[in-house]
Amino acid sequence: MISPRQLEAFRAIMERGSVTAAAERLGVSQPAVSKILAGLEAEIGYPLFTRIKRRLAPTSEAHLLAAEVARLYHGLEQVNEVARAIRDRQVGDLLIYSTPAFGRSVLPDVLASFVKRHARAHILFHVRSSTYINQKAVDQQIDLGFSMMPFEHPSVVSEELSRAAAVCVLPGDHRLARRKVIRPADLRGERFLSFPLDGRMRHLIDAVFEQEHIERKLQVDVYSSADACALAARGMGVSIVEPFTARDFKRDGIAIVPFEPRIRYLFRAMRPRFRKPSRLADAFLDAVKAHLRGKGAE
Repeated sequence: MISPRQLEAFRAIMERGSVTAAAERLGVSQPAVSKILAGLEAEIGYPLFTRIKRRLAPTSEAHLLAAEVARLYHGLEQVNEVARAIRDRQVGDLLIYSTPAFGRSVLPDVLASFVKRHARAHILFHVRSSTYINQKAVDQQIDLGFSMMPFEHPSVVSEELSRAAAVCVLPGDHRLARRKVIRPADLRGERFLSFPLDGRMRHLIDAVFEQEHIERKLQVDVYSSADACALAARGMGVSIVEPFTARDFKRDGIAIVPFEPRIRYLFRAMRPRFRKPSRLADAFLDAVKAHLRGKGAE
């Protein structure tokens, strides 16, 4: 069987035109290259060079073999390129799931810059509910999940990313739009855009108003902070949302006012415990953390 060393010596002779030059390139002696070449010719059963005035002249068979060797080395170079790209976190599949509050505010900005640095990566990005994401993580079917719901499971590894104080969003011409801070009593009787009853944030927000016996008009429920901001911009009510999404809607004319007492949004990253983390997933999580630091997240 032809050995890689024989092919390497043959390629060097074809490219350099002599055994002496090939030996210099390979860093071995001239007799060693001649011996390797003789072994190759014995293996394949026909000569590859003829001597013309002390120089080696490739046979037609040598040119045919050289073309195949060139294709082989080109393939190896491609393999090396892919290996380097994997090392540099440039290629691979990345499956990301996120809840709306994080997936429609923070992650799009991270993804926009991430794909510029990892142009050969294939990213699947889905926005779903916390319950759905939790199950995907348990089943080891995601690379990264981002959620606000506390979730502990032996098959999942989670870490806190940031805490953000909720803000009150109002139509730009609302009577409270210029307040420095809004408290529950300020929203008495207001049409309030609430989250679904089965959501954690709905219970935290409702508890603040119930503690002070403040009634609101709960006519419209929304699924996400983006929905609440979009409706507030159209004068349909006020809401308490996370600040990342609120900032994105400021251009739509909503007012954003700090809310007290503080209600904190807690963002977490989750990874399947038994799915080996990819270098690409590590890079993306690092990018998320850097983005949050740049935004001044706690």
